[in-house]
Amino acid sequence: MPSRSKQKGNRFEREVVNLTKEYGLYSERAYGSDGRALGENKEVDVIIDSRLKKWRIQCKVRKKIASWIKPDPSVVDLQVVKEDRGEIYAILPYKEFVDLISDRDALLENSSEYKDSEDDRNKDEIRIYNERYNEIEDAIKERL
Repeated sequence: MPSRSKQKGNRFEREVVNLTKEYGLYSERAYGSDGRALGENKEVDVIIDSRLKKWRIQCKVRKKIASWIKPDPSVVDLQVVKEDRGEIYAILPYKEFVDLISDRDALLENSSEYKDSEDDRNKDEIRIYNERYNEIEDAIKERL
């Protein structure tokens, strides 16, 4: 039986996946919280596959998060934090993050530019597949 902490983490990962799916986005939890099960780094717990990006997510649940790090929704929409000489991070409620991805995907879906580029990608994939197929076919013929 997994520890309480592990069970709590697993529940949180499932919650993240289910919430993401409610927005119509593809999301998957890594088996055993090990991203290698999804072909990712072991630190990845969940993936969200949107039209332009595969989001690799590590889920952390704590009893309490420092209040200064959480944005106050009555005052600000986004909290931005940074270490001295470090990377800048944006913190916002998860539902708003998923909503942003979902909105962007909906806009792209209706964009003729995206559709054209999707057609180009599909044609490229078919071309590459055919080239590789022909290479393999030729190699087989040479050996016979």
